[in-house]
Amino acid sequence: MTLPSTITTERLVLRPFEMRDLDAYVAYYTGPRTTGVGGPKPRYVVAERFQAMAGQWALRGYGRYAITDGQAAFGHAGIMHVDDGDPAEMTWTLWHTQWEGKGFATEACRAILTAWAGEPLVARIAPSNGRSIAMAQRLGFVEDPNAPPPSYDQTMRTYRQVAQ
Repeated sequence: MTLPSTITTERLVLRPFEMRDLDAYVAYYTGPRTTGVGGPKPRYVVAERFQAMAGQWALRGYGRYAITDGQAAFGHAGIMHVDDGDPAEMTWTLWHTQWEGKGFATEACRAILTAWAGEPLVARIAPSNGRSIAMAQRLGFVEDPNAPPPSYDQTMRTYRQVAQ
């Protein structure tokens, strides 16, 4: 399964990461917004994560996109699939609160899900993240209370994509 390298929606351009996106990603991942996803982390670790996100495309033919307004990246969304023993996971993050509440993450994820023809996806969400839970449900994911939590965070809940 592959995804197109770039997806354009009415308001967004989802594109591959570029080195010019690194500082914005570092500002996000070294800050308090990442407490629900294992952060904050030191810059060196964040730079490695950033490059791993970009590198998944070369290894799998799909991955996560930089969410942009046609210029600067302000978040990422797409498919994370680190280990073949784990299901492919739909992920999304806006890097700063100024971008929240405008439907950008939902728009990006809908476009990605429309292009995705692979296996059904999961979304792993911290139970305290009500906004992401609501978004997952709008995207057609339902909670699987019997799913084992991911190894990286035992508190995460798993939501499964329902066939559309």
